[in-house]
Amino acid sequence: MRIESYAEEWQGSAKDNIFAGILIALSALPGAIAYSFIVGMNPSIGLLSMGIMMVVLSFTAGRTLMITGPSSGIALVAAPLVTSHGPMYLIAASMVMGVLQMLFGIFKVGRLIDRIPVAVVIGFMNALALLLMSSQFPSIFGISTATYIFAVLSFLIIWLVPRWIRFIPAPLVSIVVLTLVAHTLHPNLKYVHDLADIHVVIPKLQWEVLPLFTHSHALGTILGYGLTMAIVGTLQSLLTAKALDVLTNVKSNENQESAAQGLANFASGLFGGFGGSALVGQSKFNVKIGATARFSTLVTAFFLLLTIYVLGPVISLIPMVVLATVLVSIAFNTFDRRTWTAIKAAPVRNTATILITMVVTLATNNLAFGVLSGTAIYLVFYFFGKESGKDDRYQSS
Repeated sequence: MRIESYAEEWQGSAKDNIFAGILIALSALPGAIAYSFIVGMNPSIGLLSMGIMMVVLSFTAGRTLMITGPSSGIALVAAPLVTSHGPMYLIAASMVMGVLQMLFGIFKVGRLIDRIPVAVVIGFMNALALLLMSSQFPSIFGISTATYIFAVLSFLIIWLVPRWIRFIPAPLVSIVVLTLVAHTLHPNLKYVHDLADIHVVIPKLQWEVLPLFTHSHALGTILGYGLTMAIVGTLQSLLTAKALDVLTNVKSNENQESAAQGLANFASGLFGGFGGSALVGQSKFNVKIGATARFSTLVTAFFLLLTIYVLGPVISLIPMVVLATVLVSIAFNTFDRRTWTAIKAAPVRNTATILITMVVTLATNNLAFGVLSGTAIYLVFYFFGKESGKDDRYQSS
């Protein structure tokens, strides 16, 4: 990248970009907190992770204006690791994930994203939506009548608010309004403070994870999860980058983006956080509300880090059911709207590919296995099948 073009990426209206950066930070708060609970980490760590990643990516990203943080794909992959081995394994795996993504960028693996069949991407997104949705059911069902009432109210707010208010994210409105209601009425609900103590986290180098790399069993586990997280994170991030390419008419540097995502994830793990990937909803919102310069994402990073020190007591009062409804709404938006179009284009091949990708992903709880299985089935149908239909091997979202 030339110095002149890089300098231009930092230029833009200070007011517009600062406003966009703060709004994006506010819109990302619910997800960062909720994904932390899915992983099994304290929400403070989730906010720290996103803050560190966004600082790094503000300077290094190959796709400007893209928002990265704790995400559904990485959270669902990482959760079993924390459950079975503990947080230190996740920190180590996040560092491995980062190194692998940097290697993906160096060896130009990013170009392979164009060769993933559309049907596999659709199956991946639909399976991701189902996994994310099902992970939130324990926070909604079987708790209390008040929980059901708050769930319905939250869904209504998320659905209705965008009709009248567009510059404030509906999930944030739901969280603020229903947290105030809950704090006033004290209904029988589970709150963030019931599951975790929101506390100040000081970033520090995680030297204590280094001994894990000296034990063969621990190293095998860390490398396996790190590789899976790297594949899933790269897939999500580069697909999101392509979506922003369409919105901005600016081509992403895919290999630089992969390396930058890796550096961000490595830095997050190095200072006690965990890995993440691009967030398609927040990334699109960032463009639509007028962000134009790299420093908008730097504002987002600093605001998130400030939140850890200032808003901890407020975050602890959020009802868990409200966070759950936010993630369920995200899951609904994750379902790929091209599903029926793809099935009509090649009923046998694409249907089989979508279903195999989803079934393997749901059965193994591993998004990378699902993508590999779906791609294998697609290639079998493509090379040996007799069905005619539009060749979509090289189309991606």
